[in-house]
Amino acid sequence: MSEQHTITPLTQNGRVMSTSWLIVLMLTLVVVGGGQPTSSASQSQSVMYQEARRLMWTKFEIIAYGPDRARLAEAAEAAFDEIDRLDRQMSNYSDASELTYINRHAWREDVIVEKDLFDLLKLSIDYSRSTDGTFDITVGPLMKTWGFFDSQGRVPGPAELKAVMARVGFKHVLLNARTRTIRFDCEGVELDLGGIAKGYAVDRAGEILRASGVECAFITSGSSSICAIGAPPGQTSWRVEVSDPLDRAHRLAAIELKDQSISTSGCHEKTFESGGKTYCHIMDPRIGRPIEGLLSATIITQSGVEAEALSKALMVMGVEKARAFMKTRPHARAILYYRQPEGGLGCARLNF
Repeated sequence: MSEQHTITPLTQNGRVMSTSWLIVLMLTLVVVGGGQPTSSASQSQSVMYQEARRLMWTKFEIIAYGPDRARLAEAAEAAFDEIDRLDRQMSNYSDASELTYINRHAWREDVIVEKDLFDLLKLSIDYSRSTDGTFDITVGPLMKTWGFFDSQGRVPGPAELKAVMARVGFKHVLLNARTRTIRFDCEGVELDLGGIAKGYAVDRAGEILRASGVECAFITSGSSSICAIGAPPGQTSWRVEVSDPLDRAHRLAAIELKDQSISTSGCHEKTFESGGKTYCHIMDPRIGRPIEGLLSATIITQSGVEAEALSKALMVMGVEKARAFMKTRPHARAILYYRQPEGGLGCARLNF
Protein backbone atom coordinates (compact mmCIF):
# COMPACT_ATOMS: atom_id res chain seq x y z
CA MET A 1 0.00 0.00 0.00
CA SER A 2 1.10 3.57 -0.64
CA GLU A 3 1.46 6.05 2.18
CA GLN A 4 -1.76 7.98 2.73
CA HIS A 5 -1.31 11.69 2.12
CA THR A 6 -3.13 14.63 0.67
CA ILE A 7 -1.76 15.05 -2.85
CA THR A 8 -1.37 18.35 -4.64
CA PRO A 9 -1.38 17.61 -8.41
CA LEU A 10 1.73 17.75 -10.53
CA THR A 11 2.43 21.30 -11.61
CA GLN A 12 4.46 23.08 -14.23
CA ASN A 13 5.42 26.62 -13.28
CA GLY A 14 2.64 26.64 -10.70
CA ARG A 15 -0.10 25.45 -13.09
CA VAL A 16 -1.88 22.12 -12.68
CA MET A 17 -0.83 19.74 -15.45
CA SER A 18 -3.26 17.60 -17.38
CA THR A 19 -2.77 13.84 -17.06
CA SER A 20 -1.81 13.61 -20.74
CA TRP A 21 1.11 15.99 -20.32
CA LEU A 22 4.37 14.19 -21.09
CA ILE A 23 7.21 14.64 -18.62
CA VAL A 24 9.81 16.95 -20.16
CA LEU A 25 12.72 18.64 -18.48
CA MET A 26 12.27 22.36 -18.97
CA LEU A 27 15.32 24.59 -18.85
CA THR A 28 15.76 27.98 -17.23
CA LEU A 29 17.56 29.42 -20.25
CA VAL A 30 16.56 32.45 -22.26
CA VAL A 31 18.25 33.53 -25.49
CA VAL A 32 18.95 37.24 -25.38
CA GLY A 33 21.16 37.84 -28.40
CA GLY A 34 24.80 37.65 -29.39
CA GLY A 35 28.14 38.38 -27.81
CA GLN A 36 30.60 41.12 -28.79
CA PRO A 37 29.99 42.71 -32.20
CA THR A 38 32.28 41.92 -35.12
CA SER A 39 32.59 43.35 -38.58
CA SER A 40 32.07 41.04 -41.54
CA ALA A 41 30.77 41.96 -44.97
CA SER A 42 29.69 38.39 -45.72
CA GLN A 43 27.78 38.10 -42.43
CA SER A 44 25.98 41.37 -43.08
CA GLN A 45 24.51 39.81 -46.23
CA SER A 46 23.00 36.88 -44.31
CA VAL A 47 19.27 36.34 -43.99
CA MET A 48 17.61 34.72 -41.01
CA TYR A 49 15.34 31.70 -41.12
CA GLN A 50 13.32 30.82 -38.03
CA GLU A 51 10.83 28.01 -37.50
CA ALA A 52 9.35 26.14 -34.52
CA ARG A 53 7.53 22.82 -34.37
CA ARG A 54 6.05 20.78 -31.57
CA LEU A 55 7.88 17.47 -31.35
CA MET A 56 8.69 15.13 -28.46
CA TRP A 57 5.85 16.88 -26.62
CA THR A 58 7.76 20.14 -26.50
CA LYS A 59 8.70 23.00 -28.82
CA PHE A 60 11.79 22.64 -30.98
CA GLU A 61 13.00 25.83 -32.63
CA ILE A 62 15.66 26.46 -35.25
CA ILE A 63 17.15 29.86 -35.99
CA ALA A 64 19.62 29.82 -38.88
CA TYR A 65 21.54 32.42 -40.86
CA GLY A 66 22.92 32.16 -44.39
CA PRO A 67 22.90 33.77 -47.83
CA ASP A 68 20.02 31.68 -49.22
CA ARG A 69 16.72 31.49 -47.34
CA ALA A 70 15.43 28.60 -49.45
CA ARG A 71 18.49 26.47 -48.59
CA LEU A 72 18.10 27.33 -44.90
CA ALA A 73 14.46 26.24 -45.03
CA GLU A 74 15.42 22.98 -46.75
CA ALA A 75 18.08 22.24 -44.13
CA ALA A 76 15.69 23.04 -41.28
CA GLU A 77 13.04 20.76 -42.82
CA ALA A 78 15.52 17.88 -42.88
CA ALA A 79 16.48 18.57 -39.25
CA PHE A 80 12.84 18.62 -38.11
CA ASP A 81 12.17 15.41 -40.04
CA GLU A 82 15.00 13.73 -38.14
CA ILE A 83 13.66 14.94 -34.77
CA ASP A 84 10.24 13.58 -35.71
CA ARG A 85 11.80 10.22 -36.63
CA LEU A 86 13.60 10.07 -33.29
CA ASP A 87 10.37 10.94 -31.50
CA ARG A 88 8.58 8.03 -33.17
CA GLN A 89 11.49 5.69 -32.47
CA MET A 90 12.25 6.55 -28.82
CA SER A 91 8.89 7.41 -27.26
CA ASN A 92 7.77 5.13 -24.45
CA TYR A 93 4.30 6.65 -24.79
CA SER A 94 3.81 5.09 -28.23
CA ASP A 95 2.87 1.43 -28.70
CA ALA A 96 4.51 1.53 -32.13
CA SER A 97 7.95 2.85 -31.12
CA GLU A 98 11.12 0.77 -31.22
CA LEU A 99 11.77 1.62 -27.57
CA THR A 100 8.37 0.22 -26.55
CA TYR A 101 9.13 -2.98 -28.46
CA ILE A 102 12.43 -3.29 -26.60
CA ASN A 103 10.75 -2.73 -23.23
CA ARG A 104 8.15 -5.41 -23.98
CA HIS A 105 10.42 -8.10 -25.43
CA ALA A 106 14.02 -7.70 -24.25
CA TRP A 107 13.43 -9.55 -20.97
CA ARG A 108 12.69 -12.79 -22.82
CA GLU A 109 14.78 -12.57 -26.00
CA ASP A 110 17.66 -10.74 -27.63
CA VAL A 111 16.28 -7.76 -29.56
CA ILE A 112 18.14 -6.38 -32.58
CA VAL A 113 18.38 -2.60 -32.34
CA GLU A 114 18.74 -0.01 -35.11
CA LYS A 115 22.38 1.11 -35.22
CA ASP A 116 22.05 4.74 -34.10
CA LEU A 117 19.67 3.81 -31.29
CA PHE A 118 22.01 1.02 -30.19
CA ASP A 119 24.88 3.52 -30.09
CA LEU A 120 22.78 5.89 -27.96
CA LEU A 121 21.84 3.10 -25.56
CA LYS A 122 25.50 2.10 -25.25
CA LEU A 123 26.48 5.72 -24.62
CA SER A 124 23.75 6.00 -21.97
CA ILE A 125 25.06 2.93 -20.16
CA ASP A 126 28.59 4.37 -20.38
CA TYR A 127 27.32 7.54 -18.66
CA SER A 128 25.70 5.39 -15.98
CA ARG A 129 29.00 3.68 -15.28
CA SER A 130 31.06 6.87 -15.27
CA THR A 131 28.60 8.66 -12.95
CA ASP A 132 28.26 5.71 -10.53
CA GLY A 133 24.63 5.21 -11.48
CA THR A 134 23.44 8.77 -10.83
CA PHE A 135 22.31 8.86 -14.47
CA ASP A 136 20.32 5.79 -15.43
CA ILE A 137 17.88 5.13 -18.29
CA THR A 138 16.21 2.26 -16.39
CA VAL A 139 14.23 4.69 -14.20
CA GLY A 140 11.02 4.00 -16.17
CA PRO A 141 9.39 1.84 -13.44
CA LEU A 142 10.27 4.45 -10.81
CA MET A 143 8.65 7.26 -12.81
CA LYS A 144 5.46 5.18 -13.01
CA THR A 145 5.53 4.19 -9.35
CA TRP A 146 5.87 7.80 -8.20
CA GLY A 147 3.12 8.94 -10.60
CA PHE A 148 5.30 11.10 -12.83
CA PHE A 149 4.58 9.02 -15.95
CA ASP A 150 0.84 9.75 -15.85
CA SER A 151 1.10 13.05 -13.92
CA GLN A 152 -0.86 11.73 -10.92
CA GLY A 153 1.80 12.11 -8.21
CA ARG A 154 1.88 9.55 -5.40
CA VAL A 155 4.25 8.35 -2.68
CA PRO A 156 4.79 4.57 -2.83
CA GLY A 157 5.06 2.51 0.31
CA PRO A 158 8.32 0.77 1.35
CA ALA A 159 7.29 -2.69 0.11
CA GLU A 160 6.18 -1.38 -3.28
CA LEU A 161 9.35 0.66 -3.67
CA LYS A 162 11.54 -2.33 -2.76
CA ALA A 163 9.80 -4.45 -5.40
CA VAL A 164 10.28 -1.78 -8.06
CA MET A 165 13.94 -1.26 -7.20
CA ALA A 166 14.59 -4.92 -8.03
CA ARG A 167 13.93 -3.92 -11.67
CA VAL A 168 15.93 -0.67 -11.71
CA GLY A 169 19.61 -0.30 -12.48
CA PHE A 170 21.75 -0.14 -15.61
CA LYS A 171 23.39 -3.47 -14.75
CA HIS A 172 20.11 -5.16 -15.77
CA VAL A 173 20.78 -4.07 -19.38
CA LEU A 174 22.97 -6.37 -21.47
CA LEU A 175 24.24 -4.98 -24.78
CA ASN A 176 26.02 -7.08 -27.41
CA ALA A 177 27.92 -4.84 -29.83
CA ARG A 178 28.78 -7.75 -32.16
CA THR A 179 25.14 -8.69 -32.77
CA ARG A 180 23.80 -5.20 -32.00
CA THR A 181 21.26 -6.66 -29.61
CA ILE A 182 19.86 -5.78 -26.20
CA ARG A 183 18.64 -8.10 -23.47
CA PHE A 184 17.27 -7.49 -19.96
CA ASP A 185 18.27 -9.93 -17.23
CA CYS A 186 14.83 -9.94 -15.60
CA GLU A 187 11.20 -9.16 -16.34
CA GLY A 188 9.90 -5.65 -15.69
CA VAL A 189 12.99 -3.64 -16.68
CA GLU A 190 12.02 -0.56 -18.72
CA LEU A 191 14.14 2.01 -20.51
CA ASP A 192 13.18 5.68 -20.34
CA LEU A 193 15.17 8.00 -22.63
CA GLY A 194 13.44 11.16 -21.40
CA GLY A 195 16.62 12.24 -19.66
CA ILE A 196 18.76 12.24 -22.79
CA ALA A 197 16.56 12.13 -25.92
CA LYS A 198 16.19 15.88 -26.44
CA GLY A 199 19.92 16.45 -26.10
CA TYR A 200 20.44 13.73 -28.70
CA ALA A 201 17.81 15.30 -30.96
CA VAL A 202 19.45 18.75 -30.96
CA ASP A 203 22.81 17.07 -31.67
CA ARG A 204 21.36 15.24 -34.67
CA ALA A 205 19.64 18.40 -35.91
CA GLY A 206 22.95 20.24 -35.62
CA GLU A 207 24.75 17.55 -37.61
CA ILE A 208 22.17 17.81 -40.39
CA LEU A 209 22.40 21.60 -40.54
CA ARG A 210 26.19 21.51 -40.70
CA ALA A 211 26.11 18.84 -43.41
CA SER A 212 23.77 21.13 -45.36
CA GLY A 213 26.32 23.93 -45.23
CA VAL A 214 24.72 25.97 -42.44
CA GLU A 215 27.48 27.70 -40.46
CA CYS A 216 25.35 29.72 -38.05
CA ALA A 217 22.34 28.28 -36.22
CA PHE A 218 20.69 27.98 -32.84
CA ILE A 219 18.62 24.89 -32.01
CA THR A 220 16.49 24.69 -28.88
CA SER A 221 14.41 21.91 -27.40
CA GLY A 222 11.71 23.44 -25.21
CA SER A 223 14.58 25.53 -23.87
CA SER A 224 15.81 22.38 -22.10
CA SER A 225 18.69 21.61 -24.45
CA ILE A 226 20.43 23.99 -26.81
CA CYS A 227 22.95 23.57 -29.61
CA ALA A 228 24.77 26.71 -30.81
CA ILE A 229 26.50 26.60 -34.19
CA GLY A 230 28.82 29.47 -35.01
CA ALA A 231 27.63 32.95 -34.00
CA PRO A 232 24.93 35.36 -35.21
CA PRO A 233 25.94 37.86 -37.91
CA GLY A 234 28.00 40.67 -36.41
CA GLN A 235 28.51 38.84 -33.08
CA THR A 236 31.18 36.59 -31.63
CA SER A 237 28.76 34.20 -29.89
CA TRP A 238 25.21 33.41 -28.94
CA ARG A 239 24.26 34.73 -25.49
CA VAL A 240 22.05 32.70 -23.18
CA GLU A 241 20.84 33.74 -19.74
CA VAL A 242 20.20 31.40 -16.83
CA SER A 243 17.21 32.13 -14.62
CA ASP A 244 16.90 31.92 -10.86
CA PRO A 245 15.26 28.53 -10.12
CA LEU A 246 13.22 30.19 -7.37
CA ASP A 247 12.23 33.27 -9.40
CA ARG A 248 12.07 32.68 -13.14
CA ALA A 249 11.86 36.40 -13.87
CA HIS A 250 15.27 36.97 -12.27
CA ARG A 251 18.35 36.29 -14.41
CA LEU A 252 21.43 35.05 -12.58
CA ALA A 253 24.07 34.27 -15.20
CA ALA A 254 24.90 34.93 -18.83
CA ILE A 255 26.64 32.30 -20.96
CA GLU A 256 28.37 32.95 -24.28
CA LEU A 257 28.03 29.96 -26.64
CA LYS A 258 29.76 29.19 -29.91
CA ASP A 259 29.89 25.65 -31.30
CA GLN A 260 28.77 24.34 -27.92
CA SER A 261 25.71 22.85 -26.25
CA ILE A 262 24.02 23.64 -22.96
CA SER A 263 21.40 21.85 -20.88
CA THR A 264 19.76 22.46 -17.52
CA SER A 265 17.79 20.19 -15.24
CA GLY A 266 15.72 21.67 -12.44
CA CYS A 267 13.43 20.54 -9.65
CA HIS A 268 10.96 23.39 -9.89
CA GLU A 269 9.26 22.42 -13.15
CA LYS A 270 7.36 19.24 -12.24
CA THR A 271 6.43 18.56 -8.65
CA PHE A 272 3.70 17.30 -6.39
CA GLU A 273 3.09 17.79 -2.68
CA SER A 274 2.37 15.04 -0.18
CA GLY A 275 2.18 15.34 3.59
CA GLY A 276 3.51 18.88 3.45
CA LYS A 277 6.56 17.85 1.42
CA THR A 278 7.32 18.68 -2.21
CA TYR A 279 8.64 15.94 -4.48
CA CYS A 280 10.32 16.66 -7.83
CA HIS A 281 10.52 14.47 -10.91
CA ILE A 282 14.29 13.93 -10.88
CA MET A 283 15.00 10.51 -9.41
CA ASP A 284 18.00 9.14 -7.59
CA PRO A 285 18.09 5.74 -9.34
CA ARG A 286 20.27 4.27 -6.59
CA ILE A 287 17.66 4.66 -3.83
CA GLY A 288 14.46 5.02 -5.87
CA ARG A 289 13.40 8.39 -4.50
CA PRO A 290 13.20 11.97 -5.83
CA ILE A 291 16.31 13.97 -5.15
CA GLU A 292 16.69 16.58 -2.42
CA GLY A 293 19.24 19.34 -2.32
CA LEU A 294 20.11 20.91 -5.66
CA LEU A 295 17.55 23.15 -7.36
CA SER A 296 19.11 23.20 -10.82
CA ALA A 297 22.21 22.14 -12.73
CA THR A 298 23.38 23.75 -15.97
CA ILE A 299 26.05 22.02 -18.07
CA ILE A 300 28.00 23.61 -20.94
CA THR A 301 29.96 21.24 -23.16
CA GLN A 302 30.44 20.18 -26.79
CA SER A 303 27.62 17.63 -26.92
CA GLY A 304 23.91 18.00 -26.17
CA VAL A 305 23.78 14.36 -25.12
CA GLU A 306 26.59 14.84 -22.62
CA ALA A 307 25.16 18.12 -21.34
CA GLU A 308 21.75 16.58 -20.72
CA ALA A 309 23.06 13.39 -19.13
CA LEU A 310 25.45 15.23 -16.82
CA SER A 311 22.81 17.76 -15.78
CA LYS A 312 20.74 14.85 -14.41
CA ALA A 313 23.74 13.14 -12.83
CA LEU A 314 24.94 16.26 -11.02
CA MET A 315 21.45 16.94 -9.67
CA VAL A 316 21.59 13.51 -8.05
CA MET A 317 25.19 13.82 -6.85
CA GLY A 318 24.80 17.08 -4.95
CA VAL A 319 27.33 19.91 -4.79
CA GLU A 320 30.39 18.26 -3.24
CA LYS A 321 30.30 15.04 -5.25
CA ALA A 322 29.56 17.07 -8.38
CA ARG A 323 32.58 19.24 -7.65
CA ALA A 324 34.83 16.15 -7.47
CA PHE A 325 33.25 14.59 -10.56
CA MET A 326 33.69 17.69 -12.71
CA LYS A 327 37.44 17.58 -12.08
CA THR A 328 37.38 14.49 -14.31
CA ARG A 329 35.57 16.46 -17.05
CA PRO A 330 37.76 19.57 -17.57
CA HIS A 331 36.19 20.17 -21.00
CA ALA A 332 32.76 20.78 -19.41
CA ARG A 333 31.47 23.58 -17.18
CA ALA A 334 28.66 23.51 -14.64
CA ILE A 335 26.54 26.00 -12.70
CA LEU A 336 24.71 24.55 -9.70
CA TYR A 337 22.06 26.31 -7.63
CA TYR A 338 20.95 25.08 -4.21
CA ARG A 339 19.23 26.22 -1.05
CA GLN A 340 21.67 27.35 1.62
CA PRO A 341 21.14 26.00 5.17
CA GLU A 342 20.75 29.55 6.50
CA GLY A 343 18.32 30.41 3.73
CA GLY A 344 18.78 32.01 0.34
CA LEU A 345 20.23 30.70 -2.89
CA GLY A 346 23.71 29.23 -3.16
CA CYS A 347 25.71 28.83 -6.36
CA ALA A 348 28.67 26.66 -7.33
CA ARG A 349 30.42 27.37 -10.63
CA LEU A 350 32.63 24.46 -11.68
CA ASN A 351 35.49 24.55 -14.24
CA PHE A 352 34.97 28.24 -15.02
